[in-house]
Amino acid sequence: MSKIILHIDLNQFFVRCEEIKNPSLIGKPVAVGGDGRRGIVSTCSYKAREYGIHSGMPMFQAKMLCKDLIITDVDFEYYELMSKEFIDYVKKYTYKIEQMSIDECFCDITEAYNKIGNGDILKFLKGFQIGLYKKTQLNCSIGVASTKFLAKMGSDIKKPNGITIIRKRDIEKIIFPLPVKDFFGIGKKTAPRLEKIGFSTIGELYYGLKNDDIRLKDYFESGKDTIISQLEGNSSNEIYSSYGDPKSIGQTRTLNYDTNDAAVIKKFLENMIDNVINDFLKLNMLCKTIQITYKDADCSKDFKTKTCSKSFSDYTNDKKQIRNAGLDLFTETYDHTTIRLIGFTIKSLKAKHDVAVQMTFENFEQHEKENKTQMIINDLNRKAKKKIFFRLSDLTDKHYDEN
Repeated sequence: MSKIILHIDLNQFFVRCEEIKNPSLIGKPVAVGGDGRRGIVSTCSYKAREYGIHSGMPMFQAKMLCKDLIITDVDFEYYELMSKEFIDYVKKYTYKIEQMSIDECFCDITEAYNKIGNGDILKFLKGFQIGLYKKTQLNCSIGVASTKFLAKMGSDIKKPNGITIIRKRDIEKIIFPLPVKDFFGIGKKTAPRLEKIGFSTIGELYYGLKNDDIRLKDYFESGKDTIISQLEGNSSNEIYSSYGDPKSIGQTRTLNYDTNDAAVIKKFLENMIDNVINDFLKLNMLCKTIQITYKDADCSKDFKTKTCSKSFSDYTNDKKQIRNAGLDLFTETYDHTTIRLIGFTIKSLKAKHDVAVQMTFENFEQHEKENKTQMIINDLNRKAKKKIFFRLSDLTDKHYDEN
């Protein structure tokens, strides 16, 4: 039997969080992000989108499009708190959760549905949506399929609060007529170029790649076979969950928009590092290695993933050391490629009592010397039948203690 994979996408998440804090914002044009000439729209309300405002747009342009635009600062701490509430709710159904960003995740509900679904997937998922709203006041759209790609495509089709089920036999009917710009992974720059050379829909792109259309030769490298596999319903359905994994702990997050702005990415990463470290410290463990993951935003290059790691000389749980090492690793490894996703992981975890103290050769010699000295002193005290012999350091410590 095929797996039941969901992609759950929280609708206008940052804005919804602000509405929960301040209900007077509901139904108004709202943009979350930095104000000023260098400010960027992180996300915006559906009302704001009616004016042509979108994520990644400079805030000064957004204000030109809508004079009544309400701008709120990003409150990452609150958003992370709400995101954890979201994931905690999903855990009621499954621990097979792969969180892709602060407001979206994949999950495998095959086991839960077989137990309590009663053969009605639509009713089951509507119950999920209602329960999530009651617990968190958050709304979500859900894509349902046997692969992650199709589930992701499904969650984008009906917003807000939509549920789209894509069975393998329905791919041509549901996915192929969609505009090529709606293909998950086709960049904003690539889509208009594809349209210009005659590929306006996803179906046209599929048949073009399948038949080695020469017009596509310059647009896709190793990504061709991946796209074909995705559109035939044969791509990955594996959920890479960090929950319950004792060997590592981390987060992988999709950026609010594709970017190669190092300052924007670093700020995003800093918040992620702090969250991962806080979760790591709750485990009461030590770590040896940290890792940063970058995912290229270019679909034509098969969304290439690069991982970079650094190991400490000794196991540690020092928050400052781990944080600084993470930021240094970013500075050393980020090559200004436009990316869509970044991750930070603390690896090689061990319980404190399992980590042996490694002696250097000098420490070993000193330890042996002190041990032999103590054995001689113990032997003398036994012969004297009282404790009258001490090492000088012990005697000095005893003197200070008494004064």
